Amino acid sequence: MARLLAVLLVLCAAGTAFEVDAAVLTSVRHLSSSNYTRVILDLSGPVKYTIRTLPAVPRKRLPPRIYLDLAGARLKTGRQVQVGDSLVRRVRLAQYKADVVRVVLDLKRPGSHDAVLLSNPHRLLVDVERKSGSAAGRQLAVRRIVLDPGHGGKDPGAIGAGGLKEKDVVLRVARKLAPRLRRRMGVDVVLTRNADVFIPLKGRTAMANAERADLFLSLHANASHNRRAGGLETYYLDKTTDEATMKLAARENGTARRNLTDLQIMLSDLKLNVYLSDSISLASHLQSSLVKRTRPQYPSAKDLGVKKGLFYVLVGARMPSALAELFFVSNRREARALQRAEFQEAIVEGLYRGIKNYANVLRKRGNP
Repeated sequence: MARLLAVLLVLCAAGTAFEVDAAVLTSVRHLSSSNYTRVILDLSGPVKYTIRTLPAVPRKRLPPRIYLDLAGARLKTGRQVQVGDSLVRRVRLAQYKADVVRVVLDLKRPGSHDAVLLSNPHRLLVDVERKSGSAAGRQLAVRRIVLDPGHGGKDPGAIGAGGLKEKDVVLRVARKLAPRLRRRMGVDVVLTRNADVFIPLKGRTAMANAERADLFLSLHANASHNRRAGGLETYYLDKTTDEATMKLAARENGTARRNLTDLQIMLSDLKLNVYLSDSISLASHLQSSLVKRTRPQYPSAKDLGVKKGLFYVLVGARMPSALAELFFVSNRREARALQRAEFQEAIVEGLYRGIKNYANVLRKRGNP
């Protein structure tokens, strides 16, 4: 009897551990435009997921479906969410296994799809897009890239340890990245500046639009009053209330002579941005690749994640866009590393791999 009690106690303890460790699917939200639908799965923590499609089965009255299995997750929300737009009928939820939540999107018609897992807060975004119609005009390929080395000329950007200037760091990185993209991917690459000159923020985005770029990437280096702060983070354009991000955006937006309230008003009036999903995907690929490629050179590199921010240089970009903050010039160790050729090489390779991985995702979605 004592042995049986001991076993039961062990099983209960294991069950309790699962309850604590499992991520909870707390809610399901959705946003719609005429071209695509975004389903947002709010989570209490990270999960691993798989995503698959199923064709329609008319004899069983089953529509085409997309389904995801979230491993290490528990369900704590309703079992069904009605969407009812032009692409998605509804979202169905079930605790498929003890530690697997299944999410099924019943579609009105087949469409291309993509998913990305974000943190801070944790959420899984699932995007469904028309294969034809008004979305068909969107170019699902990367043929021309505009790289934007931030600041320049009279605007040094952040000035860090040893007098290292942000404008110099990012220009060196951009000059090394451009030929690599041309050589290995066969794409056209345009730099907003190829010398130490000042270009207004609005002019940088205007250049990307004029060049009909398929991708716009603005390169920056971070800084903080906390000299121990360090790491990598990548941003896409969206509204935020995060105080640290607001401060960073205010610094990067300094030469635009617009405050963040202006940007909040501008963005609050926008309809769902058709490039938002791809911008998040681009930022996610860049962030993961940068962390992977720089850690062998700098093992203590911190992954600060993919975040949304009000960066004026991204406003008005008519293509997927992101802003990468490449370590902290205010951190002495990172400032020294940023001046080493081999560390710059790791950053360049990380950016290249991130862009290439993003381009591969587009190709798999059936680009021309």
